Amino acid sequence: MTTARYAGLVLAPAIWAINMQLGLVLPYADCGSKMSLMVLSCMVAILLAIGSALISRAGRASTSARTTLFLCDLSFLTGLIFAFALILQGVGSWLIDACQR
Repeated sequence: MTTARYAGLVLAPAIWAINMQLGLVLPYADCGSKMSLMVLSCMVAILLAIGSALISRAGRASTSARTTLFLCDLSFLTGLIFAFALILQGVGSWLIDACQR
């Protein structure tokens, strides 16, 4: 359970970085196939980032030390911040046509 408290702090930025790299490649596939793979990828990444934030919140116990509680809360909030960044990226890819990017 000790590694669960770091899930939002480690996994959410990694998910965001992977989605950023997909954002460089998928518009070419989206334009050619008229499918919105980027929006789908953003939705999956948002769910994974929120899941990592919730996992880090579940690693919090009320009897833990204050440092542990701080790390769990920091990890939870970091996961939510990256989920918000992914939401903004998903909205941008939904609004802008892939062939115009």
